[in-house]
Amino acid sequence: MNLIKKFLDYARFSTGDFEKIFASVEMPPCPQVVATLMRKLNQPDIDIDHIVPLLESDVSLAARILKVANSALYGLPGKVTSIAKAVGLLGLTEIRNIAIGYAMTKTVNDPGKEGFQIEQYWSDAIFRAVFSKMVAEHIGVESDEAFSAALLQDIAIPVLMDRWFYLYKDVFETWLQSEKRLHEIEDEILSWNHAQAGAWISKSWQLPDIFTCSIGLHVTSMQDIKELNLENSVVCPVALSNKLSVAFEGKAPIEKAAREAQSMGIGMETLEELYEESRGMVSSIAEALGIQSG
Repeated sequence: MNLIKKFLDYARFSTGDFEKIFASVEMPPCPQVVATLMRKLNQPDIDIDHIVPLLESDVSLAARILKVANSALYGLPGKVTSIAKAVGLLGLTEIRNIAIGYAMTKTVNDPGKEGFQIEQYWSDAIFRAVFSKMVAEHIGVESDEAFSAALLQDIAIPVLMDRWFYLYKDVFETWLQSEKRLHEIEDEILSWNHAQAGAWISKSWQLPDIFTCSIGLHVTSMQDIKELNLENSVVCPVALSNKLSVAFEGKAPIEKAAREAQSMGIGMETLEELYEESRGMVSSIAEALGIQSG
């Protein structure tokens, strides 16, 4: 790589200005069918008769919707055999969320770097998504949004590993040898972190604001989330899923995650039950999403 280009890339990378950071990088686009779906769902008067043919126009997306609809995630009483029936049973909000998950699986590539295991990445992402959905149901916030926002929370990591590894290498290698959390090392070395980068990707995909907030704040403490008046939103389940996952990676004490859960009215016994139930669903949800998980 040209030395001057490396220098300019580093200058952009160190600013945290994502418009500049990703200016010379072909960002993973949101699949066209999903982008079109997002635009239609943002219209005030949605014509469902136009949504079903759009979903059916992409065979892969249609198959994914049916597979997820029939998965353990929903536990519907009968087999869903058509897109129209899936839309009727699940509703447009959940169809949108399944489509967003589909977009992510089409976007995230294995960077093929030593120390990064794409199967483990997906396993953790799906666990966080399922756990967030269950916590959201428990505390009475939008569980469907919690699932998708949690699935997307670390989307920037494989993008950075794949496209910017020569600059992100120090961060990643330091993290592998450290007991610190990834975002703490990123803040120290780069002055920004993957949560902020993920929020930028969400915004560039024109996803709902609550997704962008959840992704950008998933490394934030519950106290800070409350100070932003977001304690009654899906931001909380998403952030808790991160903290519990980090605790079981050995990067933070489980007591800290338990305190955060307690602030949401979730005791240790319930937290353990939600954890075990979520872990037990990872394989089936990964299969429904068409993902190889660890």
